[in-house]
Amino acid sequence: MPPLIWLITGATFGLGEALVSHIVARGDRAVPTSRQAEQRLAALRSDNVVVVDLDVSASRECRGGGEEGEGCLFGRSISCHVPLFPLTRRGAVAFIGAGVAWAPIAFLAHYPAAKAALDRFVEGLRKELHGQGIHCTVFKPGGFASQLTRPRSESDEGFGQYQPAVQDYAGLFAETMDVFSSEIALSVPGDVVKRRGGMAGQLPVRVVLGSDAVALVDQKCREQLGLLGEFEHVSLTDRGDADGFRYEGMLRLTSMLS
Repeated sequence: MPPLIWLITGATFGLGEALVSHIVARGDRAVPTSRQAEQRLAALRSDNVVVVDLDVSASRECRGGGEEGEGCLFGRSISCHVPLFPLTRRGAVAFIGAGVAWAPIAFLAHYPAAKAALDRFVEGLRKELHGQGIHCTVFKPGGFASQLTRPRSESDEGFGQYQPAVQDYAGLFAETMDVFSSEIALSVPGDVVKRRGGMAGQLPVRVVLGSDAVALVDQKCREQLGLLGEFEHVSLTDRGDADGFRYEGMLRLTSMLS
């Protein structure tokens, strides 16, 4: 089998950086990208690594002068590269989500919200591209050692070091930060390499990684089903002649497993 080619966005640190090393080690070819890649990724260059300067927020740059696409949370990089896949009728697009997409976290709501939006995006994109032989999946890791909460510069305050502008939030803020510092920071369970090879030949729409992430998803699903049952008498507002009505076609179209 010829070596695979992996295009990696955000390869300067964290999972992106780790992926480059593992891809090259298995004999494949990596195309790591980032802003200012010539300076930030130059050390990665080799016969199997081609460094590319790419700013996914600038679609014209992404396509080397092509037409600009519509702005959205995730679409620009995808719209740049997906048109290349039909040339081979095979390929895969993998996204990095997060277990906390299933968790409402006070003062950090924007992060889980973005990751939850990514879930829906991947589910829809998977349906669009499946017929072309292109698979889409989102990996949802729990806690693992990364630079996510580290200050970007010496002048930035560390994670949780700042205080809310509204004093009424101080108690909840302190409680939230205490959970991060006393539970998560002291016991990060994730080893994102541990199960490599465990999915050979399989690429489901979503892969949850880590027992802590599994617990978050399980809690969310149980709570959602509980709320649905508790307030079903309010939710079922159908007319008398449409009691229990279901759009079977819509259910089929929106199933994440089909």
